[in-house]
Amino acid sequence: MEIVAIEECNRAIYLNLAQAYEAEFSRLTEKKPLADGMFELDTDIADSNVSAFICYESGVPAGFAAIYSDVAESYEVAEFYIVPVFRKAKLGTQFAHALWQRLPGSWTIKQIAGADYATKFWRSAITMFPGLDLTEDKYEDEYWGEVTRQRFKC
Repeated sequence: MEIVAIEECNRAIYLNLAQAYEAEFSRLTEKKPLADGMFELDTDIADSNVSAFICYESGVPAGFAAIYSDVAESYEVAEFYIVPVFRKAKLGTQFAHALWQRLPGSWTIKQIAGADYATKFWRSAITMFPGLDLTEDKYEDEYWGEVTRQRFKC
């Protein structure tokens, strides 16, 4: 696995993968494609408070992450996606762990109502990372409504 920060030269790869992510979540978000067939994205990776990464497996773009950070060593997962074919190999867990090692500090991760598979994934990934002190609760997010939220420090 290789993790590459988003730059202008690879931004299109992120934007392409983000369309698959939006389509997958559209059953929960009820988002519909725009007239051009593309989904509007929730996270602007050009924002200075957002760090975005592509995860490659054997040279193939296999997923991405967008991380908010407006306070030093405090991070929130804004977007996280692994192409379904790579999920069986636990690439998402490896990717998450690599990001936590790269960006140590306080982390927040939220899942929208109905994304039970995402909640199960995050609980598993967090549990498999040694030494994390996890707290989980239901939280009223101003954009998404009630979400499941995990917080921990690494």
